[in-house]
Amino acid sequence: MTDSVQSDGATLLANRPRVRSDLLISRELGRGPDRIHLVKIRGGKAFEVAAKERFLLSRMDGQRSLSEIGEEYASRFGRRLGPAQWSQLLWLLHQRDLLRPARGPGAAEADAGAPAGSAVAPASRAVGRLAGALGWVFSVPSGVVIGVGLLAMYGSLAAAAPGLWRAAAPAFSDWRYVVGIAAISYLSAMLHELAHGVAATHFGCRVVELKLWSFSCRVEDYQYLPARGQQVTIAAAGGVSNSLFIVPFVLAWPATPADSAGYRFAAAAVVVGVVQSLVNFVPVAPLDGHKMLSHHVGMIALAEESRRYLWSRPRYWLTRRGPRYPLRARLVLGLYGVAWHAMIAGAGAAIAYGVGHLLRPHLGQAGYAASTAAVVLTITMWLASRPQRPVRAAPTQRTPHHQRTQ
Repeated sequence: MTDSVQSDGATLLANRPRVRSDLLISRELGRGPDRIHLVKIRGGKAFEVAAKERFLLSRMDGQRSLSEIGEEYASRFGRRLGPAQWSQLLWLLHQRDLLRPARGPGAAEADAGAPAGSAVAPASRAVGRLAGALGWVFSVPSGVVIGVGLLAMYGSLAAAAPGLWRAAAPAFSDWRYVVGIAAISYLSAMLHELAHGVAATHFGCRVVELKLWSFSCRVEDYQYLPARGQQVTIAAAGGVSNSLFIVPFVLAWPATPADSAGYRFAAAAVVVGVVQSLVNFVPVAPLDGHKMLSHHVGMIALAEESRRYLWSRPRYWLTRRGPRYPLRARLVLGLYGVAWHAMIAGAGAAIAYGVGHLLRPHLGQAGYAASTAAVVLTITMWLASRPQRPVRAAPTQRTPHHQRTQ
């Protein structure tokens, strides 16, 4: 019996498994107190694995045997995997369809890469051609020139803000101007999504869906790019395109005769365009600014995890129960969480004051009290509905602790 078990174990360790060729694995990311990697089959769902599992997946290339991988694992983590653990791991990988099928009839077709139905759409081909023509935009010198130019533009607009608003205000009370400005804003929003698609294609991602009319751009492997700078650039591309879109109106405003229709329209277009552009960079989910900051600090669900961290601290300080956060996670989540709550409080105060001002002719000073109470109640109910942490046992999200490789 012992010889049979040893023979089976030796046979298992002689296997040379190979993961699918269309498997995407992200760099190491943070989710709350954990360090994880995202793993996904093209066209399929993503889930999270720990560093040990990522280490094993990256070495299942069909060349190394499980015995050889085990030696590397033991050298790296100081623990050796036995046949039972290998069997469990291979079963989990098989359940998630992450392994390349054994050689045989039809095996080549089963691991051909992209899943059926994932042929490049005409829109994606057009975006690819556009990305090829505009590749120079994503170079470092171009980025520096664009960045400095936009900062100079926003600086000059800030200095001219009072005059700009006086010129634009009459346009907002005339429906003809409003219709024109709405059309321009709609076009700018379309270009925003197109810019995301072009940037993603330039960095090698596959655009799964691009619907300009409904302002939608989905990218398959955006989260799996090796460099965070590429991800930040893709997230920032939309807001940058909105900023570049208003440049002609910024130049036209002072160049047209004062009090003319073109003067008022250009000023109104600049005001709306500036708001439309800059709001994208506010680091609040689901805006692009939140994505940019998340990529820069290398964390997933930054807003949700920062709320969870702050809400868990009082209990942890009192009982010492709950997850232990590393220093970097405490700094990032704590600082962002405090800033996020401060932004919410500031926005709430502004809304309470504005609504109270509107109610003052009818309710007097009580109007401010009523609006403040309504805002406080709304924010309290919203914050009370704290997001739940993803269920670790869900096979498409995360490998459960009791099934992780030890």
